[in-house]
Amino acid sequence: MCLILDANKFSNFLAKNDTDMQPVRNWIENSNGKIVYSKTEQLESELNRHGKMHRWILTYRRSNKLKYVNEKDVKQKEKNLPELESNDSHIIALAIVANTKLLVSGDKKLHTDFKKIVKGKIYQTRNHEHLLHDNLCP
Repeated sequence: MCLILDANKFSNFLAKNDTDMQPVRNWIENSNGKIVYSKTEQLESELNRHGKMHRWILTYRRSNKLKYVNEKDVKQKEKNLPELESNDSHIIALAIVANTKLLVSGDKKLHTDFKKIVKGKIYQTRNHEHLLHDNLCP
């Protein structure tokens, strides 16, 4: 039911002709899928660099397609993480706090951290469509 969308996939997600992201968009818009989100400084900064994605987040919030996680909880968890290969501690912390096990990302270092620490799965292409199911998010 929930996933985290990494900033490096925002453009792909927004591109209507991106066939790899079409299953993700369909799952969110036509199913019980949601994007996990928190207003941490880093996540907000990434969204602000992608103005169109920021508008989508607002739309998803209004249509109950967004699972909001308190930024204080994410920041606290981020402080207690082990050393990471990636520079995405905010995403790992968000996944742990939200108990979210699916990440949409193209960042190999983040994939390693996500699999190791969160014990989650990575969606990259439409070949991973089988990962989009209703019980992804508590």
